[in-house]
Amino acid sequence: MLLQKRLKSLLIVLLSLLILNSFTACEKDDDPVEPDKIVTPDKPKEDNTEQSDEDGSITLYSIEGSDIKKLKDYKVSDNLLELQKDTKKHQEIWGLIGQIIPNSYMTFFNEYLVFSGEGNGTAGYVVQTKEDLSKWQVGIAMDFAYDGGFNKDGELSYTIIHEFGHVISLNDTQVDAKKTENDCQSYFPGEGCAKETSYINALYQNHWKDIDDEFQAIGDDESKKEAFYEKYQDRFVTQYASTNPAEDFAEVFTHFVIFDKPTEDSHANKKVQLLYKYPELTDLRNEIRKSLKLDTKSKSARTIKVWKRGSTFGKKGEKR
Repeated sequence: MLLQKRLKSLLIVLLSLLILNSFTACEKDDDPVEPDKIVTPDKPKEDNTEQSDEDGSITLYSIEGSDIKKLKDYKVSDNLLELQKDTKKHQEIWGLIGQIIPNSYMTFFNEYLVFSGEGNGTAGYVVQTKEDLSKWQVGIAMDFAYDGGFNKDGELSYTIIHEFGHVISLNDTQVDAKKTENDCQSYFPGEGCAKETSYINALYQNHWKDIDDEFQAIGDDESKKEAFYEKYQDRFVTQYASTNPAEDFAEVFTHFVIFDKPTEDSHANKKVQLLYKYPELTDLRNEIRKSLKLDTKSKSARTIKVWKRGSTFGKKGEKR
């Protein structure tokens, strides 16, 4: 009887040890990770800059009347960082834009972009910021603006007048953005349908319509572009003007502003003479020339020579 009690006690002890060991094992398996061993991903740092586009964007400004206000800086490479930081030059370029474009026309612009043109050879551009063509962004390549010194030989002035010419001819008072090419009975520049009484439609009907089929067959073939220009060279004030009717108008407008009224009866001169038929354009020409002192012998008068990029062809794209 005593032996049975001892065996029973021993059995109880063994069972107790087995149960205790089982609890201990479970506790080890479910042992929580210590707080200081928990790894959490680092929170990304906030960045107020935006990734630069392939066009070399540096800094974007909003246009408020005659003033500009910085909207954002783009992420730029180290070699462009100095251009981004030099906001005095941004202002100097804007000062020349404001000197050329009268306040009454500045209402068409709501953005100003400083960019680098080194990558694509672009000196400046304009592009609509509203689908109805009532507002535009003007972009100026800062590196080209200071190539050889600020506005050397009037290159920047020429560029600004050229880009202004695009807005003069493609804004919402000149082009109906709602009309598609199929619905257009006049010239279709791409932004919409040119209104019948628009400047660019007058240029197209009088100086492009008879060669348009031949022009459309060129496509992107550089050799065909050169052959087209050589054949009709007497029609264009520059090679760049032969790119398309929109570029032609911008070049004609620039020559209209900076040079004296042509007297020779060439085809290219007839395009320039066409603009003198519009009193509002003649008034605009006089206002720009007065602002740049082109009709004076003043030492502060701007000297503007023929555009260096006039001997090239323009590129296709949304920007003008």
